[in-house]
Amino acid sequence: MKRYFITLVLLGLTNLVSAQYGRGDYNHIGLSLGINQTSLYTDNFNITPKTSWTGGLAMRGNYYNSFAMVYGMNFTENKFSIETNSSSATKEVDLKMMAVQIHLLLSYRIAESAFSIDFGPVLQVNSELKFDEADENNFITDNDLLQVKDLEKITPINFNVQLGVTGGFENIRLNLCYQYGVTNILNNLNDQDEVAFKADGKLKGNLGVFAGNIIFYF
Repeated sequence: MKRYFITLVLLGLTNLVSAQYGRGDYNHIGLSLGINQTSLYTDNFNITPKTSWTGGLAMRGNYYNSFAMVYGMNFTENKFSIETNSSSATKEVDLKMMAVQIHLLLSYRIAESAFSIDFGPVLQVNSELKFDEADENNFITDNDLLQVKDLEKITPINFNVQLGVTGGFENIRLNLCYQYGVTNILNNLNDQDEVAFKADGKLKGNLGVFAGNIIFYF
């Protein structure tokens, strides 16, 4: 797992440094900071979205006429909660994961303004799900066998698609975007015999992430 993270970090930094070296008026490197709200679309559990943070680096460069390319790397913490049963009481248990994302977006500028629409794929390498150890033995609501700790080892490599809008000034802009996970982030759990038996059926979940970022271009 660490090897995947290191490889992606080095790849992202290499691209950014190379692009900055050949920088002209049409290339801008950006630093982004923001918040996200993450949910998990699944029929297996009752999920509540939670809010956390995101940050990263990106390069925006002119491509053709009103089109530009945006590529870079984000570091995110994503949270959501799951409904569980603990001592005959219902309890929401927070789950979180850390992730590194590499994105490549096609950007279309509206007229001559700094307002643009961005769309493209996102490669995500994420950690296992983390939770409070005091809650690890809680049973998932509507499942008599599955426990919180059984959800830990989710799929580590996933693909998302992103759609967003960016607007503002030349050196500072606001970005609002949505990511949808096209891969089943719970699929790795289906390969674990004990978890699959407890689940009594295939586990399936797709990430849904709304994010708002402030981007500072240099």
